[in-house]
Amino acid sequence: MMLPLKKQNKAVDFSTALSDVMDFESASSATVPSGHYNIRSPILGKAVLCMVAGHLRVQNGYWQMILSYKDSTGKRRTKSVTTHLKEKGNKRRAEAMLLDLRRAFTKERQNALQHGPMFSDFMRDWLAQIRPTVAPTTFASYCRVVERSIIPYFEERQIALQTLTTGDITNYYDWLLQKGLSPTSILRHHANIHTALEKAVALDLIEANPARQASKPRRADFLPQTYSAEEASQLLNLLHGQTLELPVALALVFGLRRSEVLGLRWEALDLDRRLLSVRCAVTQTSLHGKSKVHSREVLKRKASYRTLPIPENILPLLHRYQRESGWLCLNENGVPFRPDQLSRRFQSFLQKNNLRKIRFHDLRHSCAGILISSGVPLLEVQQWLGHSTYQTTADLYVHLDFSTKLKSSETINTILEKE
Repeated sequence: MMLPLKKQNKAVDFSTALSDVMDFESASSATVPSGHYNIRSPILGKAVLCMVAGHLRVQNGYWQMILSYKDSTGKRRTKSVTTHLKEKGNKRRAEAMLLDLRRAFTKERQNALQHGPMFSDFMRDWLAQIRPTVAPTTFASYCRVVERSIIPYFEERQIALQTLTTGDITNYYDWLLQKGLSPTSILRHHANIHTALEKAVALDLIEANPARQASKPRRADFLPQTYSAEEASQLLNLLHGQTLELPVALALVFGLRRSEVLGLRWEALDLDRRLLSVRCAVTQTSLHGKSKVHSREVLKRKASYRTLPIPENILPLLHRYQRESGWLCLNENGVPFRPDQLSRRFQSFLQKNNLRKIRFHDLRHSCAGILISSGVPLLEVQQWLGHSTYQTTADLYVHLDFSTKLKSSETINTILEKE
């Protein structure tokens, strides 16, 4: 909907502007601060809204329109919309544009109010509710998906929770595919939407979950990148004496996750009995522009807690770095590695030494690959890596288990001999 004004330099697409600022408060609310008033008419049974509050400001020499409103969760929000008008000599034009924007905004709110809260506002509320129940890293990943993609998409289309359809959700997945997201990434979006809508069903906000029947992409098969035993040996030889040597060796030898490597303290090692205990993890989250490192004693899965025997050949390396207490993996300044710092340093080392590029987490996959290629059964690999189920290990690494293919070949060969 374009509402051009006479003599203005550029028409403003108010539909686009309004899609980001829709406010669907409860129609039974009598008064809302800052210029919002909801009055239920006993005759029409519909909410009659006074215009939303708004004001002008100057930024970088141009007039901007500011709307102030509350979303359906009751949270105060503001939205700025540029007028494309320079400050000098254009105040009256800007005021006229602001008045048109406020009128259009109020009209859109009136229409949408009949359908209850927006799906985008419900997703905001859902994020706030689950925050105390999930790990910081999990919540940060949910925020990236919900705040950066799901909310903007559905807010722009002004889809209410009660009118959300399976087709709307499928269209969103198709839109993500067109943007170039992988099927695995899209399934993460689906998981958030499905879980949130299950909550809406439980709260009797909707009768059924429209995400259940949404057409979603098939999960792509994951083939981990691994180093061979020869490549692993070359990597460790090149790292000798450098600060990356210990964390890389721990990931390669014990198949540890990055969080587990950085969560190791010397108190978790018994070098006399040659035992290493995995009991702690160090993770990092980036939320709303702020990065934070978390150390947690409670791991996600029971299988992640494990005690592993220390191979004899890595003992000299551990003795070389041994201290009485504290974190194992420190940088050259004696400070524990941050997760992102460790990954960046690892990538830089590979590039500098012309080694095949893999992720730090691929060192864990490399450990599994070396074990399997040496004939270690998948069940033992599962226990070494700390996978929660045998199926997880099989799904990731069964293609590497050449010993089973040899047995199959020998069995077929026996059948042929009998013929």
